[in-house]
Amino acid sequence: MTESTNTHAAMRTRQDRSRLDFPMQPILPGERKQQWIYRLFTSAIAQGLIEPGDPVPSTRTLANRWSVSRGVVELAYEQLRDEGYLCTQMGSGTWVSEALPDSFLRVPAPGPSEVEGMQPAAAQLDGLSNSPTGIGSGNPADSETLELPLRGNKEARAGVPFIARLPDVQVLDMPGWRKSVLRAVNTIRPEVLMDADPRGLFELREEICKHVAVSRGFRCAPEDVILVTGIRHAIDLVTQVASGPGGRIVVEDPCYAGAALIFERLGCHVVPVPVDADGINVSQLPDAGAAMVYVTPAHQSPTGVVLSHERRLQLLAWARKHNALILEDDYDSDFSYETSPSAALKSLDSNGHVVFVGSFNKCLFSGLRIGYMVVPPRWREALIRLRANTGRSNAVLDQWVLLEFMRSKRFERHLKRSRVTYQFRRDAVLHALRQAGWQDHQFQGVHAGFHFVLQLPPGVDAGTICARAAEAGIALQSCAQFQYKPCGLQRQWLIIGYAALTSVQVRWWAKQLTKVLRVGE
Repeated sequence: MTESTNTHAAMRTRQDRSRLDFPMQPILPGERKQQWIYRLFTSAIAQGLIEPGDPVPSTRTLANRWSVSRGVVELAYEQLRDEGYLCTQMGSGTWVSEALPDSFLRVPAPGPSEVEGMQPAAAQLDGLSNSPTGIGSGNPADSETLELPLRGNKEARAGVPFIARLPDVQVLDMPGWRKSVLRAVNTIRPEVLMDADPRGLFELREEICKHVAVSRGFRCAPEDVILVTGIRHAIDLVTQVASGPGGRIVVEDPCYAGAALIFERLGCHVVPVPVDADGINVSQLPDAGAAMVYVTPAHQSPTGVVLSHERRLQLLAWARKHNALILEDDYDSDFSYETSPSAALKSLDSNGHVVFVGSFNKCLFSGLRIGYMVVPPRWREALIRLRANTGRSNAVLDQWVLLEFMRSKRFERHLKRSRVTYQFRRDAVLHALRQAGWQDHQFQGVHAGFHFVLQLPPGVDAGTICARAAEAGIALQSCAQFQYKPCGLQRQWLIIGYAALTSVQVRWWAKQLTKVLRVGE
């Protein structure tokens, strides 16, 4: 018997034992049709009514048979495929996965050294130096202090629950990206290969201008855009131009550790200003002497709060008064779930005080190494010179591939799909926490990004919870670990990242998280 005959025989066997008429249950009150289809399939698989390898009806057939729209069935099938219940292959139809989710729920738990690196206890950070900061002393020679905050970033990897600031590369439209690579190779012009503009390809900068106009609410020209390798690269360049050794840099407290480390390594004097429910407390900004303030206004890192409109206006007024620069880090605004994101702080800047920084490494994949700055005219030439003197521009072919990906509208479709995927994962964690008794007022920053924060009850030590989580293979961090000035309130907040887990993993680990969070046991 030939291989082809064997294949057809196997397909006939599948079809012969297909159980497409498994008992249907009524729609539950308040249940959407997509949820109903999803529930019936997962229930039938769990009960053995349909088995691994069994074919399932096409979306058209099931839509006709169950009297629902084909679009609803497609959405349900997509969710079932994303979670590992179904498999689809062009020309072969759709069938129940041979490896059902329960067989691959767990990911390898991080070893003790990895967990220690990802979530050092707050007490360890507090005792690092004699400085008032929990992150570092501001002395570039203080290497032990400076290295620790970045250890979490070095050890972060997909599949580790619940690490923050990390996307899932599996969400990327790989077939679409491959097509963009092929088209880029076939269409790139010889003169482009010799492009020497340190700002990057003009055509890609044009696309970035279109992107920020639609998604972030401000207009700019390609001349205003400088390509970099990522947000930290941009922070480094802007800090060198705006301040340099000995300059005063205002940061949010708590603050993104990667930025704080850069400021300290450049010899800057860091001035922490506390964050509350409305973002950085502008009334506590220094009266004079600060060269720059670094903010994450759309989804504060790490607390997740949004900088209020009133605070934005106050911050811009402060920058005008002191002729200071505002560095706006827009690290995750591509992923806003409930509504469209608020316009960027840059959209309110009429006097050229804001450098806007974004990155494709978060929304596509970290190995791409393409980010960008939108720079006011008075800072433009200095930053272009520094970019040229410290590495010229990004790889031309990589830029051309990204250009093709954006021009083809695949980038736009990718963002829409990613938002749906990450929102599902966020909702799975929130649902598990709510089922365990946590209330909505205890969640903060759920509207966007790759993480939210959870407020612990009074008297519960976040360090103890993080240690308990590490024993269960879960990497938790507290907001206190990113603070300069100790504050009891921030010690009660835990950072819950959800994007880098698959849809199956996130549901399983969410249940384990609720066990870890059973305070008082």
